Amino acid sequence: MGLGLVAWSCTAPSESAPEEETGLPNGAYSLEAATWTYSEDSVVKVYPNQIKIYAAGKYMYATMNPLDGSVSSGAGNMSQEGSVITESPLFSAAGAVEEGTAYSLIITETEEGFEQTIDQVEFPDQSTVDLHESWKRLSDGSGDFDGLWKLTSRNEIDGVNDFQEIKMIGGGHFVWYHTWSDSTEHKDFGYGEFVEHGEGAVTEVAQVGSIEDYAGEWNITYQLIDNDHLQQVYISPDSVEVVQNFERL
Repeated sequence: MGLGLVAWSCTAPSESAPEEETGLPNGAYSLEAATWTYSEDSVVKVYPNQIKIYAAGKYMYATMNPLDGSVSSGAGNMSQEGSVITESPLFSAAGAVEEGTAYSLIITETEEGFEQTIDQVEFPDQSTVDLHESWKRLSDGSGDFDGLWKLTSRNEIDGVNDFQEIKMIGGGHFVWYHTWSDSTEHKDFGYGEFVEHGEGAVTEVAQVGSIEDYAGEWNITYQLIDNDHLQQVYISPDSVEVVQNFERL
């Protein structure tokens, strides 16, 4: 699910699972194409840069809407029964999501990944759209730091206020979404490959993000304080050491 869906609708229709059983592998997936059908005479095809990670009963995605340039993100719990994945978001680009919100996604596994159908998604003006998305599997590998993480603290940096971040690692990839403010409010995302070198040394190969000059290699030190707490340390482009502490969701 992507492209701001969490922000559009509080509920989505449930479907009965087919008799055949399927199990979508944990891992990272990229969105290859999406079709939005508003009516028979109004079909929009988009090709956004978007990643989605499933791991350990959690999910997260982030992207930029190619139609209006807005940043979209969603993260939360997931479960699967047959060909129906239920996603229960905890956070969206707008912040914490109302408890009890859930989406039923009908998937069909393919050789390269899966296809996903979400019918009758409702907008605030009560108009609806049917979504069809094709996803490609990037990796189903696992690593020491896999999970969905929420920032709990960060060292102070001049000019950066109210910094908040959600981050997910899995399938040899990462994705994050954060907000902060100075004179205005900022909403940013980024994702890419997550390469572990051992003893906490990690290279994040940034591929796509909303921040200028974000793409490239970032060398970061990771440390698991315990199973539910993670610390990462890196040097910013301004040569400032950034220390961030996360807790597992």
